[in-house]
Amino acid sequence: MGGPLKKYNYTDQAGHKTVLKLNADDAKRHGLTEDDVVDGSPADVEKAVAAAPNKARMSSSNKARAPRGKGGAGGGG
Repeated sequence: MGGPLKKYNYTDQAGHKTVLKLNADDAKRHGLTEDDVVDGSPADVEKAVAAAPNKARMSSSNKARAPRGKGGAGGGG
């Protein structure tokens, strides 16, 4: 690879969109022109993966129970 690299919007034959970092010769080989160059703004680039859902931990099911051998009506010990 020679020369400076630019980011190009690229759509493959299956219709998947991605961004490729290519030099001028490789861009020409893929049929890309200056119109396909990505500007610096993130709005031009679509994210392939949606944002991750909230991954907060669920409360444990056994936390609500009283510990064994502690308390209760029977006293004991």
